[in-house]
Amino acid sequence: MNCRIVISLFLTALAAIPAMGQGRQVLADGISGKDRLERYLFIQAISPQGDTCMVMTDSLGRFEIDADLMGRMSGNVYLKPMTAKPQAKLSMESPFDTIDTYRQGRTRYLAQNHNVEAEQEEPFYYDLDVTVLSEARVRARRSGIARDKVTGYLDSLAILASGEWVCDCGAGAAKGYLNDWHGYSHHPEGYYPPPPFEVKHLVPKRGEVYRIIMYKPGADGKWYMDMDHPPQDIMYTGPQYNEDELLAMYGMSKTQGYHTKREFYEPNEMDLASPTPDYRNQLQWRPAVLTDENGIAEIPFAASDVNTEFIGLVEAVDGTGLIGAQTFNFRVFK
Repeated sequence: MNCRIVISLFLTALAAIPAMGQGRQVLADGISGKDRLERYLFIQAISPQGDTCMVMTDSLGRFEIDADLMGRMSGNVYLKPMTAKPQAKLSMESPFDTIDTYRQGRTRYLAQNHNVEAEQEEPFYYDLDVTVLSEARVRARRSGIARDKVTGYLDSLAILASGEWVCDCGAGAAKGYLNDWHGYSHHPEGYYPPPPFEVKHLVPKRGEVYRIIMYKPGADGKWYMDMDHPPQDIMYTGPQYNEDELLAMYGMSKTQGYHTKREFYEPNEMDLASPTPDYRNQLQWRPAVLTDENGIAEIPFAASDVNTEFIGLVEAVDGTGLIGAQTFNFRVFK
């Protein structure tokens, strides 16, 4: 079954590889940019977790969110210039964009999830307690756009700006009547006489079921239900804006920030002694390997039972921001 593998990496030599770094610094720890209108300006940086900081541009509109400030936030970073008019026009330089530029056209090494048919060995007899799934699919119950807290808040503002609202009048199984929605309204403008009670204006929520109804004035000055558009219950979807449209509406920009380290399963001694087959494609993930004074690091890891060739990818960054990469292949036989 599993076996232990130790691979020694000479990481200091990778920084000199010209395949990515081209011999000059391409990586920084923060985000820099400028307001193309070139003026003094306060810019608020916001993360989806609610972390925030404030930076100020210089006389040429330049700003920088350094590593200390970035360390206070996690996930994507949203930038909100604290100005009304004229609206700021931000251009940013992100280290992640720089890395992507140098990686364009190069092979992306993903986990191998297939067997090498040319070298099939004897069939593996599975344990009776093991169920092997040839395919698994995950389907959401509702369709919609996934948003974080920042873009979700902007989406709520967009719903408010649309003028659509819900009254708390009785509407059967529905959550209420949807008003000022594509000509439908339980309380149309100019309706007379007004209702004998105060109507609450509630904010509609996506995915909720509301009743829509349409009235039209008659020749006698009274309002009547429009039977050409009979009442019906609908699921509210609200105004549809993508992320770029929302950010543009509220004068904001988005860039990548610091993300927490991803965790992958790694078998322990008990798992290695188990008779259950190990079908891992991702054998090892080490995002922060530190070399010794000679630039050498050893990484032990356990192989899986997948009968295929594995690809190792090493990417390194030195203290001056130079980056490099190297790949290697290996295969483990029983």
